[in-house]
Amino acid sequence: MVLGSAPTMRPLLTALALSALVGCADDVPYKNCSRIDICGGGSTPLCLSTTAPSGRTALFCTARCTTPAASAPTSECPDNSACVAVNGGGPYCLLRCAADTDCPFTNGACLVTADSMGTRVCTVRP
Repeated sequence: MVLGSAPTMRPLLTALALSALVGCADDVPYKNCSRIDICGGGSTPLCLSTTAPSGRTALFCTARCTTPAASAPTSECPDNSACVAVNGGGPYCLLRCAADTDCPFTNGACLVTADSMGTRVCTVRP
C-alpha cells in the first residue's frame, strides 16, 4: 500500500517483520523493534517494517485491528491510535500524532496518509 499523497510521500509497507509472543505484557506501544529487540506480548506485539521510496525504513511495534477508523475502539488499538488499512490489505494500529516528535521510533514522521481518513499518524519519514 502506498501511504501519502505525493510520490515522495508514499511510504510503502513492505513487510510484517516478525511477530513475538514472548515478552512482558506491559510493553511500550509503538517502540523501535528488530529481530533482536522484539516487541512484548502487550498491546502492540507485532514488529512492522515500513520503507519509504527514499529508502528510509522504520521498524516499530504495532498490532492488527479489524475495523479501519480514525479512532479505533480501545479493545483493538492502544489509546491515541487509529486503525488504518495498510498496503491495500489488513489494517494495523498506527499512533495518532500532532508532530514528528510524537513518533517514538527511528525515522518516524507524523503524516496524513492515503488511508488514515484525514488523521495524522506516525509512519516512516519520506
